[in-house]
Amino acid sequence: MSPEAPVQYLFGDSTASDLEFDYLAFTREVIDCAVVMAECEVTLAVTVEDRRTRELETAAVVAAVEELGKRASQVVGPVTKDQASTPIGRCAAAITMAIREAVDKESLQVRAALAAERDEMDKQDQRQRERARDVLGKLLRTHDLPGADKEFEVAWTATGVKATLRQRTGFGVEAMLSLEIPPSSVLGLDLRVDRIAENVEVHAHEIGGWLKKSDKLVAHKLGRYHVANVLVGSEATTVRLRMTPEANAVGFVVTARRTGELTIEPTGGGPNREVAVDERGRPALRLLADRLEAAVRALAETRTGTASVEIDGKPLAQHEHPQVLAERLIAAIAPTVQNIARHSRSPGELVLRRLIGENRREEIFVSTAELLKRLDGLPSHARELFAPLQLGGEPARPPADEPTSQARPVVEGKPASPAAASGLAPAPGPVPAPAERAVPVADRKGDAEPEPRATARPVANRTAPPPLGMPDVRSGPTRLSSTIPAVEARRVTSPTSLRGELPVIDPPLFDDKEPSVSAKPQPSPEVNRKREDDLALSEAIERALDEEEGVSSPK
Repeated sequence: MSPEAPVQYLFGDSTASDLEFDYLAFTREVIDCAVVMAECEVTLAVTVEDRRTRELETAAVVAAVEELGKRASQVVGPVTKDQASTPIGRCAAAITMAIREAVDKESLQVRAALAAERDEMDKQDQRQRERARDVLGKLLRTHDLPGADKEFEVAWTATGVKATLRQRTGFGVEAMLSLEIPPSSVLGLDLRVDRIAENVEVHAHEIGGWLKKSDKLVAHKLGRYHVANVLVGSEATTVRLRMTPEANAVGFVVTARRTGELTIEPTGGGPNREVAVDERGRPALRLLADRLEAAVRALAETRTGTASVEIDGKPLAQHEHPQVLAERLIAAIAPTVQNIARHSRSPGELVLRRLIGENRREEIFVSTAELLKRLDGLPSHARELFAPLQLGGEPARPPADEPTSQARPVVEGKPASPAAASGLAPAPGPVPAPAERAVPVADRKGDAEPEPRATARPVANRTAPPPLGMPDVRSGPTRLSSTIPAVEARRVTSPTSLRGELPVIDPPLFDDKEPSVSAKPQPSPEVNRKREDDLALSEAIERALDEEEGVSSPK
């Protein structure tokens, strides 16, 4: 396929490979081609959106102009009907006609402007498609499509000789390339069999009277027959021969299969004859087919351009999404590129070696950074089609089950303030739901209904410090006097339960789950003195309440 085809290529670690050409150069050209295809896709998408927007805008403008004309005609229309013979009626009719003409004129101008913009957009699309076709032609002039089945054809006509190469892939892409026949090639005008091989002949049954076949085989020498068509495929080589250059002349079709089978059939307008290949003529026919096949395959080096490219049977120039070709090309070369990367000892490089003779090897490489640089300018969604190459710079898609944001973990650290350090406030962390705290009687002044008062009393052998008492601002005589009647009513109702079965309310001040009690922060001396003062004040209040009720205090 290329001058480097006979050279044996090795991987970067000197292991054997099945590569017959410089796959790194091929990878660069495929990436360049795919980039242009992706850019073409982006441009076509923008053009489609612009075209749709302009069509909607034009339709809205035309509708607005027609609505204006309709409203104006409704104003002067009745005058035209009622006073048709008067000057006012004739003036109204002229105005109606002018309105219609103005509406038609403006509508035509708006639609003409849209048509001109459409033509310009179509030309821009065509330029993009031609650019994609040119870069694909550049790739196919030096390399074949990955895994393509090739078929060469050379046809002789009255106007000259035409040679083509058709490539069919397993991923739905088919390309036809034009080939140039050099002057040094044997495939020239008026090619006859005797210029390729000598003593080529076949045997056919002799035609007797009244078109009856006889048992006698007659030799037909093919030296002066003209070669009309040569088709070289993966399974066989087919040669069409004619007695004269005319298209309807009689002749033969020789088929030489890769399995060694050789057949010949008569063609043209002559009588039907059974043709047999004699063992004596088989070597000459095989030599003719082999030499023509070699001459045709040599034309692979003279590719002149791309005649046509089809994707799933649809021409590339008419395909709505040219990026499909880029995706399939990248997917086709990705396994080989990944294999080269696995055998390359240098990180960030793709390395190949080739034998150049006399126990010498030549190393060729390309860096992945260079390949990724060719993707600059593409949007992120377009760069995703190169992800199968695993070059390391494509945008990674997050897994479907991976959350977009993670919850911040709860960290139990040191107290964030002096109050937390002294034990008055809990350390930062998960805060439990606050428990309901018993409120002193002074806080119930505005209650609508009386409630039992729960008062915290000192209990012997306490293991935790007593709760904080009321603030000083709530312990004045005014607050006490206003709450005494309510307290008296409650105490007369059930003095025993209130004094003998008072609940001990000692809410924990700390939510410390440490196993060691000594690790808890201890309150300062000032806090202890404050608690003692609050406890003394609380006892004085209770004594005053007991004196009012006439009950002697146990204290």
